[in-house]
Amino acid sequence: MWEVTDRQLSVSVRQGDVLLVPEREPKNAVRRGASLTVANSHLIRADEVRLNGNRCYALNPTVVHIKGQHAPVAIEGWASIRVARESDAWDFAVRIGD
Repeated sequence: MWEVTDRQLSVSVRQGDVLLVPEREPKNAVRRGASLTVANSHLIRADEVRLNGNRCYALNPTVVHIKGQHAPVAIEGWASIRVARESDAWDFAVRIGD
């Protein structure tokens, strides 16, 4: 779902579809500012946000759910921001979103 190991998952922090995974400081990543919205409803606020290809990293991030459906979560240090991959819904179900 987030493409992490069991060990990474055990030390990570989750908010809905978003997982904060502790990481080392990313090298060769481009600074993007101090905030970013992912999965249309999760606002990442951090001391610094960096991008390296498709991977997003944040320093001391807090995740706030824009629609207020989840309590804010935070982690100290560098973390990668992982968004869960969505599976296709059953033919009798409709994804209502987060």
